[in-house]
Amino acid sequence: MRKNKICGKYGQIHFVGILGVSMSGLAKFCLRKGAGVSGSDKASGDEAEKLKECGARVFEEHAEKNVGKADLVVYTSAADDSNPEILKAKELGIKCMKRSEFLGTIMSEFGRSVAVAGSHGKTTTTAMLWEIFVRADKDPTVFVGGNYGEKGNFRYGEGNVVITEACEYKKNFLDLKPDLAVVLNIDNDHLDSFESFEGEVSAFGAFVRDCVAVLNADDENASRLSVNSVTFGIKNPAVYMAKNIRKISDGYSFVFYAYGKRIGKITLKIIGKHNIYNALAAAAVADMSGIPFSVTAEALGSFCGVQRRNEYLGVLCGLPVFADYAHHPVELAATLSAYAENGKNPIVVFQPHTYSRTRILMADFLRVLGSREKVIIYKTFPARERYDEAGDGMTLAENLKKLTHCEYAEDDSRLIREIGDLSAGSDCILVLGAGDIYDTVKQYCLHVAEEKK
Repeated sequence: MRKNKICGKYGQIHFVGILGVSMSGLAKFCLRKGAGVSGSDKASGDEAEKLKECGARVFEEHAEKNVGKADLVVYTSAADDSNPEILKAKELGIKCMKRSEFLGTIMSEFGRSVAVAGSHGKTTTTAMLWEIFVRADKDPTVFVGGNYGEKGNFRYGEGNVVITEACEYKKNFLDLKPDLAVVLNIDNDHLDSFESFEGEVSAFGAFVRDCVAVLNADDENASRLSVNSVTFGIKNPAVYMAKNIRKISDGYSFVFYAYGKRIGKITLKIIGKHNIYNALAAAAVADMSGIPFSVTAEALGSFCGVQRRNEYLGVLCGLPVFADYAHHPVELAATLSAYAENGKNPIVVFQPHTYSRTRILMADFLRVLGSREKVIIYKTFPARERYDEAGDGMTLAENLKKLTHCEYAEDDSRLIREIGDLSAGSDCILVLGAGDIYDTVKQYCLHVAEEKK
């Protein structure tokens, strides 16, 4: 087991918000390195049980006593200064470190680090790199901001490579100092974390300033970053390109070019043209890392996607149910386009994620969702925010009713009733959002499946 300085320095580490997908991955890393781990969260569930099985102590509430004899407290960005555990740690003189700072420290101890940033596609691209680097026998350590199927959100490796997502929320990615940084795209998201959209673009510029950047030449904002970089794209000239794109059953094929030279064919078995960009970025990183193209093509050809990205959940009201994490208008449009391309006419069930995003991007949400035949808006997932009527799901629904057939569901029973009422003439149910709607609908699907046994 490779030594790790930070886990050696801090023998007992406490995580505030340990069940967050990124936080739990870091906790698992520390457990593998021999550190004692404890943590707290307001929720429980499968992830809490997995951490307990690995040796962590998990508390289902935030309380001063949970800090115990910790040498270091790592906290999620969702925690505020009033959190009792952070306050207690500071009172006791225990070092406190935010999640991104802790991740950045861990990354610095690897020989090669890759960070994947962008407003959309980070999780899928990071999981693609996971698959490629494992097949190339690089034995990487990987931190994913979602679950890569049964493999989960974290991979521990003995190799000298670390791959991670880099989140722009609260400018957290500035705490990471990767050797190679991918910028898939830059969109107007997390504007509550930036003074303006230009401020967001500038933050991305700062993120890639001191490393080699892999930039999307077709994304207007990513291509503005003037740094030591290579590019990838489909439309505009780039170092790495996808050409001769073909739609195939449940996916695509394209020819991969590097520096103007035809390298070979890549086949994907996941829908959505945006995934061509994700695969292209992953293939570029692999080529820059000396991985043979045959390994890259094989890995991408077997890639089946990550949890909550066009994931089949089961049957509800007689219709197949699919779930996608899309929660930004651009993501919604891309997912809906993928289903239309495959001849699907879904009932669209959308749960807004945060009041601020819904309020700021209201016109964009209306433009995208207003073009659908049947829409159900589920109650807003507030995440870290307080109620804001201007960005509430009910407000979005009322505005959508002026454009299309839209219903609003404040609770689970109403949601299922509305789905049943709209099921005629539709061929599937598409559940969209980054909140708890995924777990809600999944449980109903599991219940239906149990009843059929």
